[in-house]
Amino acid sequence: MKIWLAFYSGLLATLLCAGVWAQAYTPFPGTVVDNRTRHMQERVEEIYTAGNHDRALLIYEKDLAPLGDKYAQYMVGFMHLNAEGVEQDRIEALSWYRLAAERSEPLLVEVRDALVAQLSPEDVRASDVRFLELWKSIGDRKLIMELIQSDLDILRSQTGTRITGSVVSGPSIIFKPSGEQLGPNYYVRVRNRLLARLNYLDAKVDIVDPVLAEEFGRARVLETDIKEELAALENP
Repeated sequence: MKIWLAFYSGLLATLLCAGVWAQAYTPFPGTVVDNRTRHMQERVEEIYTAGNHDRALLIYEKDLAPLGDKYAQYMVGFMHLNAEGVEQDRIEALSWYRLAAERSEPLLVEVRDALVAQLSPEDVRASDVRFLELWKSIGDRKLIMELIQSDLDILRSQTGTRITGSVVSGPSIIFKPSGEQLGPNYYVRVRNRLLARLNYLDAKVDIVDPVLAEEFGRARVLETDIKEELAALENP
């Protein structure tokens, strides 16, 4: 069974890394992936394949996993499971697998569950603490809430100068006090983006792991506060 698990995990790595990284298979209203990040994703695969596991693990864990890259989070778990660049730690591996599977992507859910089946109930419970720590730090809800707070800060600061074109008719152009031109409908786009992220939390980020139930309760209260403040900003 252990041989099968190692084979299955390796097969999953092959399927996911062949140009199909985490953000591609599940819509996620995070930040737009820039060219630097894409290059890092491609480069780390070359580093890993070349056998430089120490460096690859560092990039997966410290650079890509905190961005919500589910493949990178999976690879951190995979490398802990197989003692690549780190001592074997199956509890740590499961913690990362649980985080990688939070969007319920079938392949990641299957490999998480396969590892759970190999561990004792005590080991699974031992992973709860580490998994919760990871989820609070770089889980999807944390990442989206940071983006929502950033959007909310923008909407709170609608103090730029609005100048309608004297020569060309159309929507107003917004200038921040710094002189930066934001373009027409800037705040409308920010509001729509914020709402899309809130809706994602309501519809997509579910309690898929019982250890998160209490944290979700606290998160729902914060989301309600944000919705109320957003409504107040729209109707001062």
